Amino acid sequence: MATELVCEIHPRLDAVSAEEWRRLFPDLPDSLEMIRLLQRCGIEGFVFHSIVVRWRDRPLLLLPLFETDYHLSGLVDVRAKRAVDLVMRGFPCLRSVRLLGVGFVESEWGQVGVDRQVSRPMLGMAWDLALRALDALGHGLGADVTAFINFTTQSGRMLPMAQLERFSQMAGLPFAQLSVRYTQPAQYIASLSANMRSSLRRKLRKAQGVRVVRTREPGPWLDAIYEFYLETFRRSDITFSQQPREFFQSVCQWLEDAVYALYFVGDRLAGFRLQIVRPDCLLDKYFGMDRVLGREHNLYFVSWFKDVEYCIAQGIRFYHAGLTEEETKARLGAQLIPSRILFRHRQSVVHRILTMLARYFAYRPAMALPAVHLGSDWEQPPVGFSASEAPVPVSAAIRMAEARPEPTMGVREN
Repeated sequence: MATELVCEIHPRLDAVSAEEWRRLFPDLPDSLEMIRLLQRCGIEGFVFHSIVVRWRDRPLLLLPLFETDYHLSGLVDVRAKRAVDLVMRGFPCLRSVRLLGVGFVESEWGQVGVDRQVSRPMLGMAWDLALRALDALGHGLGADVTAFINFTTQSGRMLPMAQLERFSQMAGLPFAQLSVRYTQPAQYIASLSANMRSSLRRKLRKAQGVRVVRTREPGPWLDAIYEFYLETFRRSDITFSQQPREFFQSVCQWLEDAVYALYFVGDRLAGFRLQIVRPDCLLDKYFGMDRVLGREHNLYFVSWFKDVEYCIAQGIRFYHAGLTEEETKARLGAQLIPSRILFRHRQSVVHRILTMLARYFAYRPAMALPAVHLGSDWEQPPVGFSASEAPVPVSAAIRMAEARPEPTMGVREN
């Protein structure tokens, strides 16, 4: 029987139902509701798209996309800045590029939604169609660089590396995750190095006056929360996108599992963490603090310990601690999860130059990290679905999908 694969290009990220999303992204930390909120609030300078490949209306593949201007010149290692500047004088187009990114903005890591029950031959054809659509979209948008952003060994295990051979690679951002295998906070402290144990105990004694309030109604403190966030954003060396105030105002209305951990010294707000609380995972989204009060009371370390205490009390097994500060987080017991960026410039000559310079643009971690192995599951047989059971498509089509209205606040798709 003739079977058609259809590839749709959507002007939004949530181009599938909630049930389909969970099937395509079973282990993505951010829920569809979070993705919808990010899309609804918008991020200045970013435009979102997605590519969906369907068979008989069943989505087999979903590529989340964003486009933005990306300034490469600000990423160069200071030790190589003079040499790279000389190259950029000859190729000024390298200073700033129009980027079409595959992955999520403000998420834990990059990921593509894949139906893992589909046969590899059909999935290979779906990828071929999706990559053709990605090329066409990039050309239509005037994108200079197409890149798969921050894919880990786990999230990139279903990438077809043979079909991505035109892409070069460089190091992406590492992510921190703490396995909470303790029944008492004292067990966690005992698991740390002698220096870290001594330092953390000293910091906790000094900060006995810090109290924590967990709330889903941040209204009275929203101005301070957003100012703390902006201060952290301005100080960061790896800022990529800035959330609007509306996001912090709406997140607890939009997500049932969102909560603010507010840290007070007396009656004064000293800092906050915006978190997603799941039965098996505490996900840190944003941290910010008053620079003077926070440092005086070692709020970064104190809030980390309070979160570990909370995980132990609630029986939560994993604490996702986000990006940056990898050396400090490793000293606090977190596992570091490295990632890779796959990139391709539309001009072959410029692509070769960019590939040679990639090590100067790549993220430079503060410590050695394990290797990343992408596409590790691509050759493995699908779970619960025999390759012989899958019909071979005899035709394929790419079509542009029309925009549809945003979901109403508080209404979720089942």
